[in-house]
Amino acid sequence: MKPNTVVMGWPHAWRQNEDPQSWKTFINTVRVTTAAHLALLVPKNISLFPTNSEPYTEGYIDVWWIVHDGGMLMLLPFLLRQHKVWRKCGMRIFTVAQMEDNSIQMKKDLATFLYHLRIEAEVEVVEMHDSDISAYTYERTLMMEQRSQMLRQMRLSKSDREREAQLVKDRNSMLRLTSIGSDDDDDTEAGERDRMGSSCGSSEHQRRVQMTWTKEKTIQYRATHSGCSTPEGFRDMLSIRPDQSNVRRMHTAVKLNEVIVNKSHDARLVLLNMPGPPKNTEGDENYMEFLEVLTEGLERVLLVRGGGSEVITIYS
Repeated sequence: MKPNTVVMGWPHAWRQNEDPQSWKTFINTVRVTTAAHLALLVPKNISLFPTNSEPYTEGYIDVWWIVHDGGMLMLLPFLLRQHKVWRKCGMRIFTVAQMEDNSIQMKKDLATFLYHLRIEAEVEVVEMHDSDISAYTYERTLMMEQRSQMLRQMRLSKSDREREAQLVKDRNSMLRLTSIGSDDDDDTEAGERDRMGSSCGSSEHQRRVQMTWTKEKTIQYRATHSGCSTPEGFRDMLSIRPDQSNVRRMHTAVKLNEVIVNKSHDARLVLLNMPGPPKNTEGDENYMEFLEVLTEGLERVLLVRGGGSEVITIYS
C-alpha cells in the first residue's frame, strides 16, 4: 500500500503577503499532485474546524457535486460521519443542473445511486439560470487583474523598484512645490516666474515651470493622474474592459458562490470540487482569486480534487 491523498492547508492571508512564495508553493503542490494522480484535500479556514472535544450535535455536511470526477467527494462525508465530531450531522448532496437538463430525473438517479451505496443523504438539484454578466462580476475581474499587474510590478528588479520610487518621490515633491507656489500671491515672485518662463529655451523646461507654478495646470495634472477625479476620467475608467475569458470564469465563480451561500450558509462543513490550476503560470494569481470568490462567505470549506482513479460503484 502507498499514500494516495495529500492534505494541504489553504495559504492564509495570501493577498496581504508581499512574498508570493507561500501561495506559489501551494499552486505548485496542486500541479505536482495532479501529475502524480494523487487526490488533494484543502481545508479552508482550518482555525474554525472543531476539535475532538467539540462534537457537533446537529447540522449538515453539504456536498456540492459540481464535477463528477469519481467518488472521492461522495465518500469523504461518509467517512467523516464515522468520527464522533461529525457523527450527528446530516448529509446533503447538491448537484448543479442547467436549464436544458431534466432536474427531476437527475434527482431520482442520484437518490438511487446513494441508496445502492447505503449512504443516507438528502438530495437536491439546483438549477443554474443563464444570466447576464453583472457589473459586480466586471468589478471583481478588474480588481483581480489589477492586483495581478501590481504583483508583477512588485517582482521587478531592485534597480527598477528604486527607479520607480525616485519617480514617485520627484512627483510628490513637484506637487508640494505646486501647492506652495499656487497660494503665494507675491508680485515679485510672480515677476520672477515670468522671467524664468521667458528665459528658458527648452520647451520641456517651460512646461515643467508652468506646471509647477500655475494652478490651472496643477488641476489638469492631478485630474490626469488620478484617473477618476473628473467625469471624463471616470468614464475612461469605466471604458476599461477586462479579459473576456477571465470575465467568464469570474461569472461562473460568482454565480456558483451565490447559490452555495444561499443553500449552505449554515452548514457545519461544505465540500466542493476543486478546479485544476492553469497550465500557464501567468494565471496563478487569477486562479487563487477564483477560488477565493467561489468560497467567499463560507466558514468551513474542504476543497476536494480527485486523483482520477477513485471510483465508487454499487458493487464496491
